[in-house]
Amino acid sequence: MKNNLEEKFLENGYVILNNVIDKNLIKKSKSIIASSLNNHTNKKKLKNESLEKLFYDVRKKYSQHEVQVFLAKSLVNNNIIQNILLQDKVHKAISNLLGNDLEFATQFELAINVKNVNDEYLVKKYHQEFWSGVGINTLLLWVPINLKNKMGTIEVIKESHKWGHIPHQNREPITLPADSKKIIVKADEGSLVLMSAFTIHKTVPNILSEPRIAIPLTVRNFYYPTTGNEDMWSFEKYNYSFYTKFRKILGNPNFSPYRTFNSKRKDFFSKEKILGK
Repeated sequence: MKNNLEEKFLENGYVILNNVIDKNLIKKSKSIIASSLNNHTNKKKLKNESLEKLFYDVRKKYSQHEVQVFLAKSLVNNNIIQNILLQDKVHKAISNLLGNDLEFATQFELAINVKNVNDEYLVKKYHQEFWSGVGINTLLLWVPINLKNKMGTIEVIKESHKWGHIPHQNREPITLPADSKKIIVKADEGSLVLMSAFTIHKTVPNILSEPRIAIPLTVRNFYYPTTGNEDMWSFEKYNYSFYTKFRKILGNPNFSPYRTFNSKRKDFFSKEKILGK
């Protein structure tokens, strides 16, 4: 898997991982989103309201940017992001590319797209995440949570990551090669897309009134040198290598003698501990 994944990623600048997130986790994510929307409505809490109705009701009170931010926080606070990243096939893919000392950016917002919205902030033109301060040392994940037929996905330009830093003005490329290989990603709920910081991509408009909801994530190895603005963001560590576990067991850089001799504290690094359960 490692060599095949690396080869595809190096060649194309993106990889689609199908059916890698448990359906129950997707269902729980939707439930948390619905609950958070319900808590922000102008009405009393209602049972069994659709995401669509809840979203448009909340939009009467908040801007979409505000909605996207508080929904992202609700998923982080309920350990959804950590659980997605620790799904076996997701974790194997990321660790194969970045190693085992991993953290994700906690300051982000959901990507929500609805019909007939042309705001450039919500329907993004071709761009590289590198322009926004994401370094070459990071992976980008696009994880659809509410995605139905005709809702659209994202479009990528195959092999564009090899072009380096593309000249741009006002958040879009000044020019692109005429023979660019433009691919509309085929993804379903339970799958995800991995991209590099240099992969050119854009939003595919949603033609349905029901909101398309996806989680855009930034993941990095916390030992890699910072090559973007990551030092200005907040990250949360979610997985450790043997080296980092050993450092934490030793407890300090002075290697204090007999520090853990006869210690009763065990299992410092289980998934439950990492997730704060």
